[in-house]
Amino acid sequence: MKIAVMGGGNNAQTMAADFALAGFKVNLCDLPQFSKNIEPMMNSRQIEKYGSVGTVGQTGLAKLEKVTTNVGDAIKGVKVITLAVPAFGQMAFYKALAPNLEKDQIVVTLPGNWGALKLFNLLKKMRIKKNVNIAETDRCAFICRKAESFLGPGKARVVMERHSIQIAAMPAKNTGAVLDVLKTLNHVGFPKLIPATNVIETSLNNSNIIVHGPIVLMNTGWLEFTEGKFMIYRDGATPSIGRCVDAIRNERNTLLEALGISSQSNEPFYEEIIKSRWVHDPCELGPSSLKHRYITEDIPFGLVPMSNLGDKLNVTTPVSDAMIELASVANQVNYWKEGITLEKLGLSGLKPEEILRLVNEGYTKEKKA
Repeated sequence: MKIAVMGGGNNAQTMAADFALAGFKVNLCDLPQFSKNIEPMMNSRQIEKYGSVGTVGQTGLAKLEKVTTNVGDAIKGVKVITLAVPAFGQMAFYKALAPNLEKDQIVVTLPGNWGALKLFNLLKKMRIKKNVNIAETDRCAFICRKAESFLGPGKARVVMERHSIQIAAMPAKNTGAVLDVLKTLNHVGFPKLIPATNVIETSLNNSNIIVHGPIVLMNTGWLEFTEGKFMIYRDGATPSIGRCVDAIRNERNTLLEALGISSQSNEPFYEEIIKSRWVHDPCELGPSSLKHRYITEDIPFGLVPMSNLGDKLNVTTPVSDAMIELASVANQVNYWKEGITLEKLGLSGLKPEEILRLVNEGYTKEKKA
């Protein structure tokens, strides 16, 4: 099967190498304005994948079919398109993908961050009907890094493999059909794909939006003084910060339950972190400023829509709201306004039952028998 991997960052490069080593024909593509991300591979068409302690997936030199900035060329004749870019980069890719999509292709955004719903709305607005299946996951496929200083460009390293990740189609009625095709992606080292209820569950279950606000904002003094030269999880995750993370997770779980979605039972954050091996990895240094995607992505694209949804469902989210407010003041950006609001997702005028009908069935009004 042919796979097109969209993006040039950590997960895009790691997935491209991983898929190629597993025997798939892989095209890697980033947008022209971000060509520097993939320049080292454009001539060689190779990525070397490294592992860490405990890595079980294949490592070594992966040979790619194409490395390009031409989206149309990258997805031509491809069955599965994966998109692994920050949430603030999704729409640029969706707009480039939309006119080039072919019949029966599958587009999977890893992680979703409401991306599947955004692409669904865009294709509907553009009146593109090619039976394209849209899906998203709750998390990235790997914790990984590319082009680290001790390895250099053209090399990607898996820090930790995930056992499983959740996936949902938009609408959810298509999740089974998507999984029937994506089950061929299952190979050693790649996470098992578990069906989620719908894209609300995948978008809210991204652990980054729960963790990054407290661990960065509550370490701001240390972060700015050291310019991030400390182990953000090993040294920055303290019991009090863990309680704030747990509080946001509880808000998220209450929100899911209000929508009839069973929430995951998680170990308290601090207890989980102190037992985790990956938190000691040299890549897990703190960000050098608050203008980092731990804030600029996870607050406006994670906590803002969660808070908006809470307002609609009469579920209070005081700790999440505090993180949004603090981040807005600290970065001098109104994340309440700049974030992904329900209005921007096309959900603001809908009743809760209409939102659920949309993400589950693809339409809002109940059809007459």
